[in-house]
Amino acid sequence: MRHIKQTVAIVLALMLALGMCGCAAFGAPATTEELLVRYAANENVDNFSAEVDVGLSVNTLGVRAIIPIVTSLHATENTAHGTIVVGLSSLDTRDYEVEFYAELLDDALNFYIGTPKGEQTAWKRWTVDMTSKIDIFTITDLLSASELTLISKDSDAQVRYELTVPTDKLLETAFDVTAGSAEVGGMDEQGMLDAVGNDKVRIGFTEDCLMRLVDSSVLLTFKSAETNDVEVRTGIDVTATLEDYGKVDVPEVAIPNEVREAAVPTDEPVDLIEVIGADSPLAGAVKK
Repeated sequence: MRHIKQTVAIVLALMLALGMCGCAAFGAPATTEELLVRYAANENVDNFSAEVDVGLSVNTLGVRAIIPIVTSLHATENTAHGTIVVGLSSLDTRDYEVEFYAELLDDALNFYIGTPKGEQTAWKRWTVDMTSKIDIFTITDLLSASELTLISKDSDAQVRYELTVPTDKLLETAFDVTAGSAEVGGMDEQGMLDAVGNDKVRIGFTEDCLMRLVDSSVLLTFKSAETNDVEVRTGIDVTATLEDYGKVDVPEVAIPNEVREAAVPTDEPVDLIEVIGADSPLAGAVKK
């Protein structure tokens, strides 16, 4: 048994060594597991900048609105800092901008969310419980549903490998490993799984096995939480670009003391009615 443990330790050490050297030096990863081991072992995996573009297409009460959401962030170690801008011109109202900090602790993720109030910024602290029951069998099941593809080099996107994961499998895994249950509008977990159907999430990796692009498109149809007879159809298109690995300075994303001291604990980090405007035809459909 001791020899078996030693052998396993040596194999894992070699896999981590391969990851530290990146994908290119040792050829293309043969499996999803090998790709992710190399990704996780890279010394710059938790230091990067990112921009996430989300396009929401909402149809309800005879009104169709296109709402672009742009998130920019810088992350290093266990802390991140960024902004979220919600474009509301299609609803004849102002854009809504949020500044945020985030910190990952042992069993919780704290978001410090700031919204402008005149010349001041009002800060809230929203905590997400990270306690989970994730295990090796959960990970293995998810990876078995994923598909790894070697693609032609793209000089602009720098994508060399693509991992395709069924959206419903990702959601199912998230539901399994987190405490409590999820609900969006009048849609429960099974309703969301049924709604995403055969949609997929595509994750692009660079030659060095660092995540570069995330792309996904989902259409959800559910009933308003306020009035069950109002149907809401929401198309969600997400494109994320990650870059500048290893170039983010820790002070750039550190949470200022004045933000920690001013933040008020809350279960409702963003008031959606405030975002889209109480007079908007969509306000009733998204009321909590």
